[in-house]
Amino acid sequence: MNKLTRRSFIKIAGIAGLALLSGCQDGGAGSRSSSTTSEAVLPLAAPTGLIITPTNELFVESHARIPQVVEEDWKLRIFGLVERELELTYEDVLRYPKVEAIRTLECIGNPPGGPLVGNAAWGGFEAKHIWDQVGILSSAVRGRFSAADGYDTSVDLEWLTQPGVLMAYELNGVPLPQEHGFPLRILMPGLYGQKMPKWITGIEFVDDKPLGYWEQRGWSDVASVKTNSILWQPDGTRKLRSGPVPIYGMAFAGLRRIVNVEVRIDDGDWFEAQLQPQDTSLIWTQWSFTTPVEPGNHTVSVRATDETGFVQNSDASAVYAGPYPDGTDEVHTVAFVVGE
Repeated sequence: MNKLTRRSFIKIAGIAGLALLSGCQDGGAGSRSSSTTSEAVLPLAAPTGLIITPTNELFVESHARIPQVVEEDWKLRIFGLVERELELTYEDVLRYPKVEAIRTLECIGNPPGGPLVGNAAWGGFEAKHIWDQVGILSSAVRGRFSAADGYDTSVDLEWLTQPGVLMAYELNGVPLPQEHGFPLRILMPGLYGQKMPKWITGIEFVDDKPLGYWEQRGWSDVASVKTNSILWQPDGTRKLRSGPVPIYGMAFAGLRRIVNVEVRIDDGDWFEAQLQPQDTSLIWTQWSFTTPVEPGNHTVSVRATDETGFVQNSDASAVYAGPYPDGTDEVHTVAFVVGE
């Protein structure tokens, strides 16, 4: 599959709202507008390749300062309700059979249309190798993580032992940068980043459900990804020339496949967009739609449907509540201007 980096896409399309991401935090409401350039520009067609987020544009979240982990000093301890405790060095980690996978990572605090989501290529090994080594006891119900920055959280075994759980030590073809979790982080399909800690130093299997750092502050203890979609164009920052307007973006629903995406202009009818084919639900689905738009001020909205039949809320009278405490599936709306 042809892959287009997010950096080159941003340069081509001029999408300022998808520039450097600096943190995982609450943003504004789902409808946004920005000052537009005075001269109308010709919008470009939607990209045909899968967009990969460059490492320096992938959002970074840490509840404290980013730790500076020294490779030689780092160890990962797996203990608790297991048959055999295990302690791994970085060299040990690199000995497991390597796998590579493209995965979409999203922050639970990402607002509708927000930048706290990215699509990246990860390298590492399947976590099941560790679980097989230690032998998880039947009395265990959760795995509790500890990390070098003091962060902690826990997840049910059904998430931790599902297929596709990746212990990642590479990001986009190079060792994890410190800000992205060097030397090791975990990726679990279907969950927000809150449940997938970086700089992991310990995994303890327990028979209770301890609340972690963000959970104690009211965020969801499940933190499973909600169905959401984002408009990449129009982005509200440029006045567009009249005529056919390419509209495009992405949709994502965690473990669930995206089966339909619809867009509408102003308060008109919803029209079905074209989806780029995907062979997995674990990466975002890119979509596109082109329609003539008359000169003037307009809004464009997008909503996605997942394989369960769930459709994002499109009630214009709904009060935007923000992503707290369990993420959002609100419709993304952008205001834009079409020139003469």
